[in-house]
Amino acid sequence: MGKIHLSNVIKVSLLILFSLTIEKSYDFERRVPSPTWLRGMGHALFVPPLLFCPFPQLLDTLQSALEGKAHPQGSKIEPMSTTPIRLILASASPARRKLLEDSRIAFTVRVSSVDEDAALATANEQARAQGRAGLTPAETASLLAQLKAQAVAAELAAEGVRDALVLGCDSVFEFEGVAYGKPHTAEAARERISAMSGNHGVLHTGHALVDLRGIEPGTEPPATSELPTVSELRSATVHFDELSPEEIEAYIATGEPLWVAGSFTLDGYGSAFIRGIEGEFHTVVGLSIHALRDMLRRREVAVTELWLAPQDED
Repeated sequence: MGKIHLSNVIKVSLLILFSLTIEKSYDFERRVPSPTWLRGMGHALFVPPLLFCPFPQLLDTLQSALEGKAHPQGSKIEPMSTTPIRLILASASPARRKLLEDSRIAFTVRVSSVDEDAALATANEQARAQGRAGLTPAETASLLAQLKAQAVAAELAAEGVRDALVLGCDSVFEFEGVAYGKPHTAEAARERISAMSGNHGVLHTGHALVDLRGIEPGTEPPATSELPTVSELRSATVHFDELSPEEIEAYIATGEPLWVAGSFTLDGYGSAFIRGIEGEFHTVVGLSIHALRDMLRRREVAVTELWLAPQDED
């Protein structure tokens, strides 16, 4: 019988410990049971080649492998695709962020610095110069969405970003032909909600997607108006139930209607007063995921490329 070297005994012991650790990591974290015969074969294939590996190198290999397998609970979930595409949401809206999160779409937020009042004043003046009364509510939503996306895209392009798609959104509520944005004050909210009680209006959500991927690295970025941009407008009719004066005051007291387009939300306190909608639920909340998918396809990107990996089940 050949002489048994102590170093080989230690190596075998370490390899067995290593393989059991990896096995546990796969079985318990990924919830994918591996057959006993396959695990045994894996152990057998691991051991012979590494018996001839220098001991210090073996320890380094094992340490690196174990560190690579570390997958602590609560760590950041990576997108399913390895394609280096980033989606940037040019909005501070918590509702829009939640829609993307619930849809398992990877994104980051970069709030735009667009002066909406100034931009609308200029656009309405130009419309009146053309003999029109001004922008329609739908045009207002589309314009603001585009301006937000372009503003953030310009900032990112100047910083050298070349792998991002920038999404801008804006919602405008149309009631009796008049555009209603955020009321900001209790008095304005009270007036609007009282008028909408028992009636219906149309919520317009504009979407714009600016593509930065065509800019050559190291080159001066073009004007934002020259960057590839696609847009989508989605509209939905909202039917309101009748609200009592007490309900109106209670709703205003929550503060919710002061900071949302049209003085109501479909995903908060205001949902109790919505009798029904005609159109997409997501449109009323402020971001149509279906519209996003359509815009991505027009830029030859599948929405699945932005999906986050499925969460492990408890």
